[in-house]
Amino acid sequence: MITKWAMVVVVVVVVVVVVVTVDASRLARQASRCRPGQMCTPLRSCRTYQQFFTNPTKELRQKIRRASCSNLRGNIQVCCSDVIGDTTDTTPTDPITIGTTQNPGTGESLLPSKCRRASRVARQSVDTLVVNGEDSELKELPWTAVLGYNSRTDPFWACGGTLITEQYVLTAAHCIHQTYTLGATLEVVRLGEYNLSSTEDCSGSTCAPPTQDFTPEQVILHPDFDTRTQVSDDIALIRLNKKASLNGYVEPLCLPPAGAQVEGLLGGRQAEVAGWGLTETGQTASVLQKASLPFVNKGTCNPHYNNTLLPEQICFGGLAQDSCRGDSGGPLVLRGSNPLLIGIVSRGKDKRCGVVGIPAVYTHVAAYRNWITKNIRA
Repeated sequence: MITKWAMVVVVVVVVVVVVVTVDASRLARQASRCRPGQMCTPLRSCRTYQQFFTNPTKELRQKIRRASCSNLRGNIQVCCSDVIGDTTDTTPTDPITIGTTQNPGTGESLLPSKCRRASRVARQSVDTLVVNGEDSELKELPWTAVLGYNSRTDPFWACGGTLITEQYVLTAAHCIHQTYTLGATLEVVRLGEYNLSSTEDCSGSTCAPPTQDFTPEQVILHPDFDTRTQVSDDIALIRLNKKASLNGYVEPLCLPPAGAQVEGLLGGRQAEVAGWGLTETGQTASVLQKASLPFVNKGTCNPHYNNTLLPEQICFGGLAQDSCRGDSGGPLVLRGSNPLLIGIVSRGKDKRCGVVGIPAVYTHVAAYRNWITKNIRA
């Protein structure tokens, strides 16, 4: 259904974040990936390859091709550890505070103990179109956030998230880490969105209130992100600059108990993924999409990922329905009378989505509940 890996998307600009090279695994269902210590930068800004402009040998061209991390409209960018004009740190300055831990303490009381039932319980059968998902209904998924980059007034939307308290959104760490966003910076978090192409969202005679936009006041990345295996511990908290106004179209989603096993929570049911990412048409969605996905056990899933998956990573899909680029960071939800956020869209095997037999990887939220509560504050 969703072909987004990191989220939500405005077709023309989203490409900046969604571009994936052949050798970047569908990884961040968002952007291509450079190694730690490298930065995705324009070719002319990388000292390592300056000889190309005076002596473009075949060998050097091959090296540049292997190092390429983006080629948007012919503007070649490469993974580079020696950026011209940068003698100290290859990580661009970010206007928001980004850390790996903050305010450790008692955040358990801030989480909702009872989450509202959405407007209707999703059908558990396989539906039509996200890759091959279907349009959600207005007010159906009030916890879904969309992340905008590079501009507060005219952002491009490239990742999703989930409202878990009045002031915190949970997302994937790769939606924040600039190695994965190709240098794009998070500027705005929007709640209450439904159709990205319209200024007012209506269903029949019922119209939603205006969307709510927030500045990310603080971002907390998990300290082990991308260190134990590819895109490991792919989870991050975003503190909004003010509390959200809960109005039925914007509501937090409950978290599962710490350490809960996914199979036990599901009880044979499927989970539902949502986002504005790429669909089976190859275009990003305007209307928030959803799709029901089956759980895939680690024994079946792990071989697709070279047996590198960790206990904190879970697999869903393997059918034509799937999450994809632009959906990254978005919610994987167990629907019912008390919906639960059981997963975060993280990565896939390669740049293709919706390949039968190949499930996608999600961050196992129950494994991080204690980390979450230690890092949120009133």
